[in-house]
Amino acid sequence: MSKKRIVIFSFAVLLAVYGVYFFSHTASQQGDWRVQYQRMPVAHLQGDTLTVKSLRDFRYAADGAVTDALYIDKTYSLSKLRGAWFGLSHFGCCGLAHAFVSFEFEENQYLVVSIEARVRNDQSGYDPVVGLFREYTKFVVLATEQDVIGVRSHVRKEPVFLYPLKGSMLQARALLLSFLRRSENLERRAEFYNTLTDNCLTGLLAESGRNPELYHWLDYRILLPGYADELLSEKDVLWQQGAIESIRAQSRVVPENVALEDPQFSVKIRNLDTYGGPLNSDEQE
Repeated sequence: MSKKRIVIFSFAVLLAVYGVYFFSHTASQQGDWRVQYQRMPVAHLQGDTLTVKSLRDFRYAADGAVTDALYIDKTYSLSKLRGAWFGLSHFGCCGLAHAFVSFEFEENQYLVVSIEARVRNDQSGYDPVVGLFREYTKFVVLATEQDVIGVRSHVRKEPVFLYPLKGSMLQARALLLSFLRRSENLERRAEFYNTLTDNCLTGLLAESGRNPELYHWLDYRILLPGYADELLSEKDVLWQQGAIESIRAQSRVVPENVALEDPQFSVKIRNLDTYGGPLNSDEQE
């Protein structure tokens, strides 16, 4: 057999082995999960009142270890929903970042939705390369901003950005309810998290209904979430106008401006001068 045929045969065998592994590997919500992912949130809607049980409100040490594993129950009035913020936290170079959405309600209430890889105790942590091989189950985190944003901005010292999104109240409400349905569905039927095809950003876009407009496999800003703000700006989804460098400067969270336990944490981490304001009646239809 020629060297060329040997190479082709070896590649075919490796491809077949990978195929068997890939399609025989089944997602499950059963596992020895890290403490951050042990309890799935439960959301219940009755009329205008949304009740979230097991809302995560953790605190973390400088090394990232959980120091206070606190879960709370909280209620929100959907009629008091003001809008949504798109968040990016850069944990590496070359566009490696985590994307999330925070929903703003009146009376300084915020609800963060973060689609993440559910990590087990026998795993060292989230690894983008490992995330290509069906090793992580998808998990929808419902949490406070002090948890999801605070651990990144104040503990890990990652560059974090918050961008107010355009849209009507009805659109924001539909997006939130879509996320909650996804969380409920994942509890019944587990799915894999994938670094490229089904990650924190693509999950957000899938639930937003903006896939046909925003999603393109060849666009590096989809494959690398750290550049997603540029894409959203280009599609006129963000409140701010102008060059992306200026928008980023306006939207960066400055941890030195606020303590993590400050009651005004969510207000002080935002540059409200660039915000278009709460959704008003002429935007609701």
